[in-house]
Amino acid sequence: MIVKKIKNRKSEKSKSWQIGDLVDYIRFPHNKNPQEKIEYAGGRNFCSTTHAGQKIEMIALARESVHSAMPVQHWIFSWREGEQPTREQVEEVVDMFLEKMELAEHQIIYGLHHDTDNYHLHIAVNRMNPETGKVVQPHRGFDIREAHKLLAFIEHKQGWASEEKALYAVLENGELVRRRIRGGERKPKQPALDFEHATGEKSAQRIAQERGYDLIKNAGSWAELHEKLAGVGLRFKKKGSGAIIFVGDIAVKASSVDRAFSMGKLCKRLGDFEEGMYPDALGKIAPEPVSSVNLKEWKAYQDAFVGSPDKAEAAENVELARMKERQRMERKTALSRLAGYGLPVLNIARHCLMVQQRAERFSLRSGRKKARGGKPRFEAWLRAQGLSRQAERWRHRAAWEQARHSPPALQRIAEAAIAMRELKDFRRYAEAVNAERYRVTCIKMDENGGKKTFILDKKGGLTRGFSPNELEAHLPEMLRFQRRGENIYYTPLSDERHHILIDDMTRDSLKKLQEDGFRPAVVLESSPGNYQCLLTIPRLGTEFDRDVGNRITERLNREYGDKKLCGCIHPHRAPGFENRKPKHRRDDGSYPQVKLLFAERRECGKAFALARAIDREYVEADRERRARPRFIPSARPGDPARAYYAHLENIRRHLTIEDYSRVDAMIALRMRANGHSRESVEETIRACAPTIRDAQTGRNWQRYAERTADYAFGPAGDGDLMRNERYLELWRRVEGIEEVERSQTRPRIRQAMKP
Repeated sequence: MIVKKIKNRKSEKSKSWQIGDLVDYIRFPHNKNPQEKIEYAGGRNFCSTTHAGQKIEMIALARESVHSAMPVQHWIFSWREGEQPTREQVEEVVDMFLEKMELAEHQIIYGLHHDTDNYHLHIAVNRMNPETGKVVQPHRGFDIREAHKLLAFIEHKQGWASEEKALYAVLENGELVRRRIRGGERKPKQPALDFEHATGEKSAQRIAQERGYDLIKNAGSWAELHEKLAGVGLRFKKKGSGAIIFVGDIAVKASSVDRAFSMGKLCKRLGDFEEGMYPDALGKIAPEPVSSVNLKEWKAYQDAFVGSPDKAEAAENVELARMKERQRMERKTALSRLAGYGLPVLNIARHCLMVQQRAERFSLRSGRKKARGGKPRFEAWLRAQGLSRQAERWRHRAAWEQARHSPPALQRIAEAAIAMRELKDFRRYAEAVNAERYRVTCIKMDENGGKKTFILDKKGGLTRGFSPNELEAHLPEMLRFQRRGENIYYTPLSDERHHILIDDMTRDSLKKLQEDGFRPAVVLESSPGNYQCLLTIPRLGTEFDRDVGNRITERLNREYGDKKLCGCIHPHRAPGFENRKPKHRRDDGSYPQVKLLFAERRECGKAFALARAIDREYVEADRERRARPRFIPSARPGDPARAYYAHLENIRRHLTIEDYSRVDAMIALRMRANGHSRESVEETIRACAPTIRDAQTGRNWQRYAERTADYAFGPAGDGDLMRNERYLELWRRVEGIEEVERSQTRPRIRQAMKP
């Protein structure tokens, strides 16, 4: 994690404008950046419960301060790529922040955003004390140092990964210690690192450090310094009271190469400054690659944009046109397979594909603005070429190249052997399963049974899974998650095949499955004496295909495996990784490995025959249902409980339910759209949510219902309601609202009574 305090750079604006602009951005970031999403938001120590009311309160209190130009501070906490905090963890971070900064009674507005591959929490806190009317200065101005200490406590308590050069760490016994910063290593400043990440070429600052550091450090006179720098293509010049080093035609501050190279310190060592004589031949230095990763692609990237800015812009337009053509073919091939599933499923697929392709185009265009000379960002260029695997390798290049401070040789060999084991197991597994994409789910399990879950490829609320090549590029990241205590799961996804998981099998049930004629493609030993297997069968292509997959999964698991499993698309443990359930922890602290016992590409004939039989059952049942006269339920369509179960059945027909909390949130949003009150939705969730789950102990259903209603009737629900506006009529039909309205407005004919 990282923490930043954003400096106020708009001092010419009024307090009211600055505070209003900040809190509006925290709560509604999509108004400024359509790609930025609000995941969760909240406010504390306000009388009002609405956003407009809280903003007015914060502005009014801040304007009471006469001596402080801006009493409201803006902080950002950012998680690493792949880390996804829950709402409870966000609330915990806010609690710890207020306690550490001694601002517990102060006004605060916060929001969790997701616009890049990193989740980040924005906090606006008013330092104006509402009781005393004085502006508090946390820790007498040394709040950045305290924020880094707070960061170490958050990482230790919630289990997040630390940055390479974090200032503080928390030991196992809870003691806070200052980390030792490894000396002798010189790195460019952050803007130079950003340039290197964008273009893949060495920054001028890095070139000056690599070529000039030893020469300047060992120079005995100004003449020797100038002569040696000219020999490597550098120039040393005095500018004002400071000094700069020219790398070609780019100027770099001498003190940024090393603090000992400031003009004052060099004059103390070498005497009064003397100008140097440099040949006119010193010109522009050719770009150099900053990393050995994707070296061949980087050279092609440089060749594509060498020359004038006009040529770079023309090449960029070609890349954009090529991306649009590739996306058009994706829409044509992907959507044609889903046409048989009906218009609702097709519309959902269209929307998901549209969001994904829009993000790809935005990445290419935004990357072009940030790179030098009109060039797109190297990673965006790779994706535009269809080189997703190389783009992922570039993003995680630190895990693929040898670090400057590598671990001891034996440890490095052991880590490489572990990585090769996971890679070998995945390739055997992928060859046997033959899926088009694989979803990667990471779950951390607590001793008390709690879980923290996130999906590695999830971006903007959507998940398509990784191709085999993309997943291989993410293996170093997955290994890092495992070392952090995560359990790794795969979910195979295919348009043409079902991958049936049979979970929680014993040795006897696995033997019986094979004796009954079923032929699994993959058999895993998820823990000692416990097995999982995957059966591959072709999809039938009928309108009941999804239901057929779910029912065959339910039947096989009821007979051979986990009797609770009923969804065809279901995660299973990743072979080669560890089963980190707390109950499997050994005495020495290690965990059992998930073993790949059998892998062979094949389709199960008996399971396919069973699928055809189930499909015939669905066809026959549908024929009988259509033949029966239509029956209208006696319960009134406006009944909240009836509405809950109607929406649940509708969701089940289109989605495989893996997270019932997510389903409850969807139902609450639908009920709000159909006119149900907040109190009605909250009471319905409290009463109906436990009935669709297995018995759970320790859950406060009242608090759960309140949180679900907070989402549906809060800022996040407002945004989701606007994004799903085209489904409002469908949701009304699910509850039967339109039919009731027609029946109420239908004229009634009174029969004349016979005399």
